[in-house]
Amino acid sequence: MAILFSFFNIKHNHALQVAHHTLQSHLKMMQVLSLSDMNEFVELRSVDYFAQKYPSINRTALLSYHQNAMWQMQFHLGRIYTTNSYSIYIDTPRSAQTTNFDGRPMAGDIIAKDLDRRCISGYSNTNTAVDCKNNTLTEVRLKERFGVDNILVESDGFCQERDTARIYFDSLGRPYCGRIPMPLQNVFKIILLKNAQQKHLCILPYSGLITAEC
Repeated sequence: MAILFSFFNIKHNHALQVAHHTLQSHLKMMQVLSLSDMNEFVELRSVDYFAQKYPSINRTALLSYHQNAMWQMQFHLGRIYTTNSYSIYIDTPRSAQTTNFDGRPMAGDIIAKDLDRRCISGYSNTNTAVDCKNNTLTEVRLKERFGVDNILVESDGFCQERDTARIYFDSLGRPYCGRIPMPLQNVFKIILLKNAQQKHLCILPYSGLITAEC
């Protein structure tokens, strides 16, 4: 029985470890995306390019509020859609008020894809871009895929939101958080919980360093 119990614990700890590694890899990937993305939406030419691909984008608003259109990782923590999952995307302004910088990875937003062109989004298979329907990366669904019981986020007070949390990186790799992006002042700590086990990831303010040593 001791041997079976030990094997059971190793198996469950391994799933948490894989979830932790997956999340860390995606955070680093998002930071690289931010550093390498030359589209800062500060001139009409770059806005026009995306307006052709995403016709619902409000071009004038994107130029005016380009600082809000950064790559972000949003954690989905509520009971709607896929609990304890995350998405990587750029939130965009739309003419319709219900979808204008609505803080969700919806149809019309720019959703990141992996090398196999699968969307890195665990939010919704219904209200998403056409090319993301039935084409999402299952590994971002940490509860469903790895059995992660809970995701906790600890950081600045202005980072706090109901049933969600988000972290952004700008074109210099600096971190932001909150419904309206604000520069991180303190460590952004992500805690993955499974049974009695937990794993941490921290994003440091100013530098944007991503580390498990926290």
